Amino acid sequence: MAFTLQTITAVCLLVYCTSAADPIVTLSHGGQLRGVSTTFLDSKVDLFLGVRYAKPPVGKLRFKKTEEAEGWKGVEDAKAPGSICPQIDPTTYKFAGEEDCLFMDITVPGGVQPGAKKPVMVWIPGGGFVMGSGKPYIGAALATTGDVITVSINYRLGVLGFLAIEKGTGNYGLWDQRAALLWIKQNIAQFGGDPDLVTIFGESAGGSSVSAHTIGQHSGDLFKRAIVQSGSAYTLFDQSDNMRYKWEQSIRESTNCVVKLSTYECLDSKTAEEIVTQIRILNYIVPVADDDFFADDVVATESYELSKRFDLLTGFNGQEGCLLYLFEVGMMAHAQNKSILEDGVDMELLKAFLHTKCTAHITPLSPELCVHWVISTYKLDETDDDRERAIRLVSFLGEQIFDERGLEKLQQHSLGKTSTYAYYFTQKYTPDPPNPMGTPPDWLKSSADHGDELPFMFGGPLIRESVANNDIWKRLLEADELVQSSLSGLNEDGKPLSLTMMTMWTNFAKSGNPNQPVALPKGTPTWPEFTEDNNQFLELNSNDIQVITTPNKVRLDKLKVLQKARKVQKDADRRPQNAVKKDSDCKKTKDEL
Repeated sequence: MAFTLQTITAVCLLVYCTSAADPIVTLSHGGQLRGVSTTFLDSKVDLFLGVRYAKPPVGKLRFKKTEEAEGWKGVEDAKAPGSICPQIDPTTYKFAGEEDCLFMDITVPGGVQPGAKKPVMVWIPGGGFVMGSGKPYIGAALATTGDVITVSINYRLGVLGFLAIEKGTGNYGLWDQRAALLWIKQNIAQFGGDPDLVTIFGESAGGSSVSAHTIGQHSGDLFKRAIVQSGSAYTLFDQSDNMRYKWEQSIRESTNCVVKLSTYECLDSKTAEEIVTQIRILNYIVPVADDDFFADDVVATESYELSKRFDLLTGFNGQEGCLLYLFEVGMMAHAQNKSILEDGVDMELLKAFLHTKCTAHITPLSPELCVHWVISTYKLDETDDDRERAIRLVSFLGEQIFDERGLEKLQQHSLGKTSTYAYYFTQKYTPDPPNPMGTPPDWLKSSADHGDELPFMFGGPLIRESVANNDIWKRLLEADELVQSSLSGLNEDGKPLSLTMMTMWTNFAKSGNPNQPVALPKGTPTWPEFTEDNNQFLELNSNDIQVITTPNKVRLDKLKVLQKARKVQKDADRRPQNAVKKDSDCKKTKDEL
């Protein structure tokens, strides 16, 4: 995922040479940025790449809240992408990135026009909070199609971004995101953007981050609308609650930290590469409840009340669980020398996997009852076909993580005065060329996997066309094999749906309504607001865009039992064991399971 020296040199030779046509913007502190003027297909675009929005989080600023970037005098170039944050490249499994990584990339359609007050869309990338970055080309199709300024950002990841051992620590990656939003608030008008018309959007960990900002205490005046794709802040708290001790123990063991040093002192002596590679075994290093970024009472009550300040567009995909099946079930299957991509899942593997998942991520309170509930609810024991059983398991994995909490957020948000829209993306998509990380087999995948909406929403067919006709975009895209296959892997067949979705997303950024101001293609149904009474989604598919009621609602409602079990477990973990045994809530939850 990192840019090689040869790639950056080649790009610089091609497009980053200074010319009289280069756009220059004066920032709020008086310093100036010089960008690059180019075209995307037939549209003029000004790019500002590698824009520093905060001080480098190095030295004494490692494991600290983000600090505002220092100003400068004169002109600085913003013509080359900044470093990505430290991570393991998922295609090579090697370390990539630098700690000095808090950069953003800005795409301005039509060129810089101070005072133009164009809507601004800020992309927060996903990647499980352990990988990913903003990309300079990622918003070009969206920007030119919808006439909006797009911004993509980097933020600290993994242990460096989210380690929280003591109360009030952690969430550094979220503070980075907030710092980026503050920079945009202060400066985007000089690029032609409207600082009061900012929409934040993201998918997976990016979607959860967007959700986190809607319920956080410190970002409320920095954006107006939110698009949450396959993510929820409260899913994060399910994973991170009571994990601080486990994180600390694992870190001390993996880094051979001596007893007399604190964990932070031990990590201070390590390079970023040592931290990322030595502690890669840790799972679920994610945002935590800290009574700072998040108020304790908001987390304790699992309230979305604060999110009602913002217009919301949110949704999930038809088979979100495919990705989890490949990685979570795949790891256990590999240890047992079984092939889940060829054979599916037998009952022995299924029960072992569910017991581990129930114990680690749902409720150690009674994992056996949890396993029985999942098998019964999803009818996993009512088939002798291991492949069919795998398909049903995929449904559980996706609905339990993404769909259930997404529906809960929708229902609470719809009671407010701001707009609420819900989508269900079901278009089956196979990248061409194939995704280097692998794809689910055809027998397993019948709908959209986790992240499959991205090439449609970001204009994959237009990106593919631009790569064929413009060396600037070709060079930038070639630097990242994973994103290249994802975004440019969508062919012309997907273009109509892609154009429709880009219009919907940018309409929402402009008005809070995906149906206007730009008319949708003829025959596209009006996207209704989601209400507690109608429970209406818009299903997005190349064959038929249609209004539906909440998909799989019966199962999603049943999943509230597991949500309650998680809550009871968290409450139990805060009390002495003898009190837990007497707790009537525990008994009641066991009875429900």
